[in-house]
Order: sequence, then C-alpha cells, then structure tokens
Amino acid sequence: MQRFLGLGLQIAPDALDLIINTGEPTAVVDRIIAARIDPTAVPVISRQYVETLLGGKDNTTSSTGLQETVVVERRPDEIVSHEAGNYEKPKTWALDVIQSPTLDAVGSEGTVQDFHALFMDRFNRIRRMFVTRVDTQGAIRIEDAVARKKFARRASLMGRRDRRAEKPPATKIIGMVRNKSVSRSRNIIVELEDPSGTITCVIPSGRSDIDGQSLVRRGNGLLLDEVVCISGIIDRDGRLIADDVIYPDIPVAREPGRAEREVYAAFISDIHCGSNEFLEDEFERFVRWMAGHDVEPEDKKMVPKIEYLFIAGDLCDGVGVYPDQEKDLLIDSVHEQYSLLAHYLAKLPARVKIITIPGNHDACRQALPKPPIPEYFADALYKLGNRILMLGDPSYVLVEGVTVLLTHGDSLDDLVTQLPGASYKSPAIPMIELLRKRHLAPLYGGKTELAPLSRDWLVIDRIPDIVHFGHAHHNAVDNYRGVQIINSGTFQAQTDFMRKQGVVPTPGIVTIVNLKTGAPVVRMFYDFSEINGPS
Repeated sequence: MQRFLGLGLQIAPDALDLIINTGEPTAVVDRIIAARIDPTAVPVISRQYVETLLGGKDNTTSSTGLQETVVVERRPDEIVSHEAGNYEKPKTWALDVIQSPTLDAVGSEGTVQDFHALFMDRFNRIRRMFVTRVDTQGAIRIEDAVARKKFARRASLMGRRDRRAEKPPATKIIGMVRNKSVSRSRNIIVELEDPSGTITCVIPSGRSDIDGQSLVRRGNGLLLDEVVCISGIIDRDGRLIADDVIYPDIPVAREPGRAEREVYAAFISDIHCGSNEFLEDEFERFVRWMAGHDVEPEDKKMVPKIEYLFIAGDLCDGVGVYPDQEKDLLIDSVHEQYSLLAHYLAKLPARVKIITIPGNHDACRQALPKPPIPEYFADALYKLGNRILMLGDPSYVLVEGVTVLLTHGDSLDDLVTQLPGASYKSPAIPMIELLRKRHLAPLYGGKTELAPLSRDWLVIDRIPDIVHFGHAHHNAVDNYRGVQIINSGTFQAQTDFMRKQGVVPTPGIVTIVNLKTGAPVVRMFYDFSEINGPS
C-alpha cells in the first residue's frame, strides 16, 4: 500500500484483497506500477483493472489484440555447465508481454474514416498527457483561442491611449502540426489544428523560452502530424505569437524499474541472415561467447547471468526488399534464411529467453504496426518452442520488473532528413526526439508506412525503462531522463546498397544491460581494423 501511495496512486479494497490472494503480491505490485506509468491513467486502481492486467488463468491474447501475461516456465532442475562454473537457473523467466500487435488487431480497410480515427486517437491520447501536467494546464481549444483576437484588438486600442491597459492573456494550445514553413525573417510558421479548428502560430526568431533555449531551434524540430503544446499571446489577427514550445516528453522525476536480482539482457538487431555480407563467423563467436566459450576473465561472472536476448528486427535479409537484391544474397529463400538463424539460436544456452520483433527486411508487412513474423515463413524459429517469443512491432515487455520498448526503428529513415543533427551515425539523437514527442513515427506520408487503424499503436503512452531500436546499423548507447537508449547495430558488413546510401555500419557490437542496476556495457565481436573509412 505504501508503494502505491508514494506514487500518488490509490487502490480499492477489493483490488488489494485480490493482489494479496495471488500468492505473489510483490510481483503483482511491481507489474501494476510498471503498467501505471502511463500519465493519462486515473489514479485509482480497481479490482477490474487488476483482473485485466493479470489476464486470467489461461494467459491468452485479449480481445483488444494485446498479447499479455506471458510467463514461460522452466524446469526447476535445469543446471548449465559453464566455464565460469555451474549456475542454477531460476524456475521461471520473469517475463510479461504488456503489449504486442497481433494479426487480428492491425487489419484495416483503409477508408477515410480509418485515417480519421487514427489521427483522432493519436491526438486524444497525447492531449491527455498534456492535461495532467502543471505547465500545460489551462490549455484551450483553438476555436476559443481564435475568439481572443477580439480582446487583442481591444487591448491594442486601449494600449495606445493608456500604457497601463491590461495585456492580452497568455494562451496555451494543444494541437497537431498541420503545416510548417519558414518566413523571410526566419520565423517558423506553424499551422496547428484540433477538432475545433486551425490557427497560425508564429515562432519568432531570436527569442528564447523560459529555459533560455532558442525557440526557433525547437520549432525546427517540429514534425508534421505530431501533437505539441504551444503557448503565447493571440495577436489582433488571431495568430498565436509563441513564447514556448512544449513537448509531451518524459517526466524528469520518476523511478525506473529494476530487477530484484542480478540478471542481464543482451540487445542485438539487423542480423540479416542470408546476405552475402552476413557476418556468420562473428555471429557464431557471439553465440559461443553466450555459451561460455572464449570469455574474458572480467566477463566470467556476467555471462552466465545473461538470461534474455532481445532482437529488434531484420532477422533475415529477405528477398526483393530493394532493387537487384538477389545479387547481394547468399541464400535466396526466406525459409532457408530463417532456418540458418534458428540453427545458431538453438546453440544458445537453455537459460536464454529470446524475444524478437520483425524489421523491414523480414517476411512481414511493411506498414506499422507489424504483427509477428508469420510461422509460415519462419517455422524453424517457431520450432524453438518456449525458448523464443515472436512479437510484433512495437512491443512492450516487462522483464524482471524492467519495461522494455522494442521497435525496429523504420521512422529513422524520415527523421535523418527532417530533424537537425539526426543521422544514421548518431541514432540516439532521433531516438531521444521520439521520446520527447512520445511517438515512434509522427510523420505520415513519408518513407515510413503507417496503417490507418482506430488505435495509434505508435504513441509512447507507457514510459519504458529501456528503448531498443535497430535499423540504423550503427550501435548507440545513451540515456535520457532515466530511459536507457539502445540502438544495437548489426551483424552485417557494408553492402553496395549501404555504400550508395552513405550508411557505414558498426557491426558485431552487442549491448548488455544489468537489469538490477540499469548499467549498460558493450562487447565487440568484430575486428574494426577491417573497416575502411570512418565508423
């Protein structure tokens, strides 16, 4: 009860009784707190909410299309023999799937109504994030803001006669960016819209916000179709002259989830099995290292405790993904590409649980959100049984009390051309911007395909402890307001297509996180002296 109160949450008596009677109240409380990080949620935890979170006894997929409450049992007598000594594995993987798009949940007819529902859901969910914050309370509808131009005109006339006349009131508007341009005087002109109407916002050049940051710099970072709050003064022409641009952002003060025991998770992506440039020797070296072979002395205590492996898409290279790809393929069948990967993953120690999502090269639809890779194409992976968990993109996983957000990162293709400073060589920069915007792919109509659904799956309405991207082929580790940022690089050397696109990979780098402390480390399985040019 004290933990709930400390977070500003209240719990109904019958809900508290249910938690106590589960037999594992501490674990249930951890899970509730992780799920209730959502700032849009009401602060009272009901019995119905707890029952929904627990998902029932059969742990099946819910009617909403969210795959939930996956707990995979281990044999209690399993022991792994290791160079570092014998290590007894726990009875279960402490793993829950909070959210994963299923095939049934991501279908759409593509009608105008579907597109309208998608953007309305995005707007409403991010708007709720703003209305719960102190600095954005009092935001009004655009229709009401435009009406204030009458006051502005009156105040302007009175101001000419009396300098002591009342100044126009400050106005805050939450809206979706409909258009953006730059004036001759270098002001940023933004057209915002909400269900009540549209308004022109002027972000003046040379003006700073209350923190001393350039307003124009913030304005340059705005993307079409994102939801933002802009504050300022309505002028006599009905425009909002901005004095601040406020993102939904990640709260500064929050307690990240941590494991109760010392256990580690490894993060990789973009393996590209089947490619001529697939680094098979390096990947095998990584698998053998996970099994305890050729482990450096300083890692002998850590390696036996790596119990989770997250793979953020592009498990195989695919077929026909880009023009003339067949010239770059060693294996020209996706079935055989996945079979090769399964061959190596099967060599991982039995203690390791593998969690995967699809990427743009996998045998899956291109539009986000993506369901899991179909068993028809990747039956060899599915035959690994409970050792592997095939999820969709994006997915939230609660592992050992730590919330992990997994997405391949398709939207990086748009962000590297739209955001100042963003590039494939510095993927942490756009990843942080997406956290600030609380959306994984705000821009519609660019390179990133988005399915028109009644729910926008790409809104970051749960605050993760770890966010894991791939796609950039460039390893990056950073931290933003307590969120551990990982872009896991690749196990593919530079292809001709990458060279033409200016992508210089950093292959064979694996990021490993201590889930008890949150501390990341990287280990290299590639000789970078072989790479020509900058990395």
